[in-house]
Formats: sequence, C-alpha cells, structure tokens
Amino acid sequence: MGDEPERDETERYEADSEAERYEAERNEQQFDEEARVERNVADFVDEDFDEYATPVCSDDDEDGVEKEGYLRYIKGSGDLKLRQAFDSLEAFKKAMVDYVLKHRWNIKYVRWEKDKSELKCASETEEGEEQCMWKIYCSYEQPLQKWLVKVLTKEHTCMRSGRSRLLTQEVIAGLFVDDIRENPKLMPKEILEDIQKRWELTATIDQCRNAKKRALEIIKEEQDLQFSRLRDYRVELLESNKDSSVHLETVQGDDGSDVFYRFYVCFAALKKTWTSHCRPIFGLDGCFLKCTTKGQLLAAVGRDANNQMFPIAWAVVDVENEPNWRWFIEKLQIDLNLQDGNGFTVISDRQKGLLNAVEDLLPRVEHRMCERHIYANLKKVYPNRADMKGLFWKVAKSYNTAQYNKRVDEVKAYDMDVYNLMMMKNPKNCSLAFYSPTSSCDDVSNNMSESFNHAIDPARYMPFVEMLETIRRRAMLRIEARKVISMKHRGKFSIKAVERVELEQTKIRPCQVYPCGHESFEVKEKNSSYRVKMLERSCTCRKWEISGLPCRHALKVIVEKKRKKEDYIGDCYLTSKWRMQYQTPIEAVHGVNFWNKSDEAVIVPPTTEDTDSVLGRKKIPKRIKGKNESPSKKKTKVTQESPTKISRARRTIHCGRCGAAGHNTRGCIGIGVEIQRPPKKNKTSSQPMLSQVIN
Repeated sequence: MGDEPERDETERYEADSEAERYEAERNEQQFDEEARVERNVADFVDEDFDEYATPVCSDDDEDGVEKEGYLRYIKGSGDLKLRQAFDSLEAFKKAMVDYVLKHRWNIKYVRWEKDKSELKCASETEEGEEQCMWKIYCSYEQPLQKWLVKVLTKEHTCMRSGRSRLLTQEVIAGLFVDDIRENPKLMPKEILEDIQKRWELTATIDQCRNAKKRALEIIKEEQDLQFSRLRDYRVELLESNKDSSVHLETVQGDDGSDVFYRFYVCFAALKKTWTSHCRPIFGLDGCFLKCTTKGQLLAAVGRDANNQMFPIAWAVVDVENEPNWRWFIEKLQIDLNLQDGNGFTVISDRQKGLLNAVEDLLPRVEHRMCERHIYANLKKVYPNRADMKGLFWKVAKSYNTAQYNKRVDEVKAYDMDVYNLMMMKNPKNCSLAFYSPTSSCDDVSNNMSESFNHAIDPARYMPFVEMLETIRRRAMLRIEARKVISMKHRGKFSIKAVERVELEQTKIRPCQVYPCGHESFEVKEKNSSYRVKMLERSCTCRKWEISGLPCRHALKVIVEKKRKKEDYIGDCYLTSKWRMQYQTPIEAVHGVNFWNKSDEAVIVPPTTEDTDSVLGRKKIPKRIKGKNESPSKKKTKVTQESPTKISRARRTIHCGRCGAAGHNTRGCIGIGVEIQRPPKKNKTSSQPMLSQVIN
C-alpha cells in the first residue's frame, strides 16, 4: 500500500510525457513542408507520436462510456499487437506497410471495407502443403471511436519469399518521394536496387518506373499547393521582417488565372548591413532550379570582413535574360542605393543580357568579368594547351600595367592565336592592372556567387516556398553562426585577413629597403624597384591598394622599421567591422498554418514544357493514313556523288523486254514484243583451251 502514491506519480509523469510526444507528432503532421526545410537546414531527427492515442490505463471518460485500455501503435515501428488502436483505416494501412518493410512477410488484403479490414498471408503453397494461417483483422470500435486490432495470429508458419503484395507502386512512390525530390534523375533501376538493399524485398522494374512517375506527380501536386500560398508567404515576410523588400509579379494565363512570373526578396537585415558595413563590391550570377517548376535563381552576393560570402538578395525568374536581369538590378539599385554605380564594383560572367543590363542601368560601375568563365571558354577553343592556363592566370592577376604588358608578351610568344582570342575581350574588365582600388578586393573570379549556389544546392530541388524558406533559414543560421565566431575571435583583424598577410610576409626575403624620407621608401626586388609610400598606403606594384592588405614590399619596410603590421591593414578587415556585419539578424517567420490568407486570387505555377529529362520523352503517335493515301517513304540520304561511279539512286532502270526506260520486265506492258537482251560477252579464261594445248 505504501508504494501506491509513488506508482500514481510515475503514471502521471508517463502520461504527461506521452501528451508531449503526441503534440510533437501532431505538429509534424501539420507542418510537413516545415519539417522538410528543417531536415535540409540541420541534421536533426525527431520521433513521431500520435496526440490522440490514449495511453494504457487512462482515466479518460467520454460520453459516459468507460473506455477499456488499449495499445498505442508507435508510428513507423512495424510491430503489431492485439488491441492496438488506430485513428483511421489509412493509419492501419500504413502500419501494415511498416510491418512488411520490417519483417519482410508476403501478405495481402482479403477485406477492405468502410469499417473493417482483414489481411492474410499470401505465401504460395504446393499440393499437400498446409497453408500459413497468419491473419490480422481490424474493425471500428464504437465505444473507443477508433479502429481496433481484434484478431492477430502472431507467428507465420511459412518461409519468407522476398516478395510482398503490399509493396505496390503507390507504396514505393511514397517511400522514395523525398529521394526523387532531391534527385529527380533517380533511375528506376536505382530504386529497385535500393529496395533490395534497405528492405531485402524484390520489386519489378515496371513497378519502380511507375512509382517514379507517381512520385513526380505527388511533387507536382505539392508544387501547386506551394504556389497557392505564395501571396500569403509574401505578406508574412513583410510582417515578420519590417522594411524588407519582397516583390511578387504574375502574368495572366489563357484562362484568366494569375500565373507566377517572378519573385524578389532582400531582407532588411541584409541590405542595411551591406550598405553600412561591407565593401562596395558584389557578384551577380544565376543558377538553375532543379524542381518540377523550371526557372532560375538570380542572386547578389557580397564579401564580409573575413573575405567570406555575404548574401544580399535573390530572386526567382523563368529564364536568365536581359529583361529579368534588368528587373533584378533595378530592385538592387533601390535597396542598395547604387544610383548610377559610381564607386561600386560588380563581378559577373559574360552573359549577354546581364552585360547589357549593367551597362544601361549602372553606366559608371566597375564591371569585372569572371576570369574562370573566360578561361573555360578559351579552353574549349584550345583544349590541349598545357601551358595556357598558367599564362592566362598570370595575365589576369597582374596588379600593374608593366606586369600586365610583360605577361601579355609571354602569351604572344607562346601562341598568337591564343593571344588574339584573349585580346578580343576588353582587358580593362579582365585584369587587376586596370581595376580601381575603391573596393579593397582583388577578386578576379565570381567565386563568392558560386559558393552561394553551392550552399543552397539542396534547396533547389525543393517545392517553391520550401526552397525560399530553406534559403532564408540558412541565411538566418549563417548570421548567427558567424556572429559567434566573430565574437570569439580576439585579434584586431579578421582571421583570413591575418592569414593572407602572414603568407605574403614569407615572400619578403629577396627585398631590399632604401629610405627616401617623408615615409617613402624604395624597395628593390631582384631586377625591379618599387616605391612604397607608407602614409598613403600605396606601392608601385598596386597590390596594397587593390587588396587593402600590405604587399611584400610594404611588409619588408614594416619589418625593418620594427613597426606593427596591424597599423597598415585596411579598416574593412577589422574584427569590429566583422562583428557589426552579423549583429542584425533575419527575424523568424511563422509557420505556414499561421499565415494570414490573402483575399487576392490564387497563383498557379507556370507551365513546364521541358519535362523530357525527368519523365522521359513521350512518343508522338503517327497519323493513321486514309485508304487511298500513299504510305510514307523514307527520305533518301543525299551523299556526295563519286566522280567514277553513278550511285544507285541516280541510275535509271531499263526494261529487259522492250528496252524502254523507267520500268522492268514485270511492269512491261509491251505484250508480244520480242525480248531484247544485250549480247553476252565472250568469257575469257586464264587457262589455255584444249585445242591450244594439242597444237
């Protein structure tokens, strides 16, 4: 008797724990899309629980009916027991699939009605062999208002065959829908092999092929649902992140519906931080979306004080062309106060529409071309030039015109064709020698944009709103993570800035310093001399001016004069600046069920015509020709005629009966005409005739 209070307390604790678990499962079911975003953002596994399944020995009493205790089925466990309860027959059906996947038994439905369901073992038996008697029966129990397992034969008397009739194409589609969402090019053969590896079950290749088609249909349905909430999502972003820029544009479809056109977002935290604390340089680039709705993601990405990427804004458009780039840059002009581009630097590839848009909207901006893309195009024309890569990058990374001219001459001596092709590009956009020092950045490639594309790659496979939420949440988490790192750093300047200075200092050995007065020095390196002005933080080599970090010539002066390197590093690399860049967070966004529904028309996704790569090219049926129509004939292949032989296609046939052209003897109508055959040629033999031998 003394143990009763302790047992009651334990039961109450267990009941409270179960209730919390049930709440977790309900949230998981209601926010499926949020769960997918969460899995993409962080490696995190949560267990599902059923809120409405009452624990054993519960005191719950409803409608005056005392409910007997029953067992709660743990979702995904695959363990069946007598008196297990389910909220619906669909839940029971999912439990049976879990049972098959875990235990690999071949079972089948023998009854599926509105209020009851029964399954039996589907193993095949030979004549005289006893049939396996395993079965399970589940029906609706009115007092409980649940479906209850009332009959269960626990043990099978047959052997596993490696097959199961419950493993249908619909089930396979549900099992692999997330995998296909991440990789739409997943082949049916790979699905088949994965089934055998993960569950030791066998399916057919046709089942896997149809399952993939069904999974793509499910993803398409999800996509439609995502677009229907796009207006609500825009309102939620504006309410949760005040002063942000979120633009949504639609076009009118043939049926009068609002069809999605493009979407732009620039969070207030990002644009305020970039304009106040970041260097005036950003990269522009686009990448393809890999979900069922085709399109491209345009992005503007800057650099932080630690020389790492800093996302600024992104947009989704149908295609990367001049009108869309013009629209995107117009939005950036307003958000980043770019005006005519004076004092700013843009890095991009040579996409024609982007070049035209930048030239028209930002006429005074410094536009750098991504050298990596230029070299890739150069390599396509001259693929087997081993030394071309080194020469090209030397030209691109020339900090002054003297160095540039010298290295261009090396290219000219190497190959005039390569030189001519390189000079077709505007050198002022392709080499550090012609770049302005205003941005304190010596980037010659658009790697910061490529890094952003790589970071968001998993999101590009997701449905539309989930993709945008994943990108937002990753940016939000990144701000917090960088904030922690910057706060822990104790140096005056950022980590990567110090690393670059230390690396440059290893190259000062061949330098010799000659003071000139007024903080000016002449530094000789091998056969060249450089003038270093410490007060102006400049050097003839221009590396200090372009990068904002002391060059080897300045570092030689600093070391000999026993000065501090920290006094000559650009302020854009300060740790205090680094911390300020991650001080303002992106605010959290409510879940989809808490979004206010817009009164405007529902947006529908754009039609996608290019689905051949995912679904396979459909065969176009040939038109059935009429009774009197001639059948289609194969087109004759046009070949170059030989000068010594007439091709068979050009040769005119002649009749062997009448000698006329255009038909043969079987088609000849000259009845009674004597057959005119050409005279036979006398055959000559290399062997002598008998008469010749006798004579």
